[in-house]
Amino acid sequence: MGRLIVVVFGLMGSGKSNRSRALAASLNWPVIHSDAVRKTLAGLKPTDRVPVEFGQGIYAEDFSTRTYDEMLRQACAHLAAGRNVILDGSYKRSAERARVRRLAQDQGVRVVFVYCECPPEVARERLGIRLTDPEAISDGRVELFADQARDFDPFTPEDRPLLRLDTTRDPAVVLEELKSFVQIYL
Repeated sequence: MGRLIVVVFGLMGSGKSNRSRALAASLNWPVIHSDAVRKTLAGLKPTDRVPVEFGQGIYAEDFSTRTYDEMLRQACAHLAAGRNVILDGSYKRSAERARVRRLAQDQGVRVVFVYCECPPEVARERLGIRLTDPEAISDGRVELFADQARDFDPFTPEDRPLLRLDTTRDPAVVLEELKSFVQIYL
């Protein structure tokens, strides 16, 4: 059985962290969350709030590059230990998705992409609820949603295999669809 990198990506509020956690728990795989890595690199606790403007501070391009570098480093360690790994982040830049593909090629493993999606009003509602959750690690906020949507690089033909996952459905149904997709590539 080959090793696999699963990239769970999408806009803020799309359900990617919840789906990543559910898949990780179901398959007993490690998951690397960009929000937790980003805050650890900044010397913060994952639950610390960082209410900066879009693309500023720890969300500026250079800090995002450091974050995704560290995620790849951690993924390498898991792969070297013979484990599959899940990467949870927006992966809004096609260049960041290409870096994961290169890592997979270098490591001789497969990579699959899971794009979490939901209607904008659902994402905005989730972002509003998240503000009251003291355990939330994401800083995604309603007022940043449109900026991120505009700033998201479109998929390329190389971003395949790709599952477009509607996260508005029953979580158990979504998890089964996700597991079925992933298991095809194991």
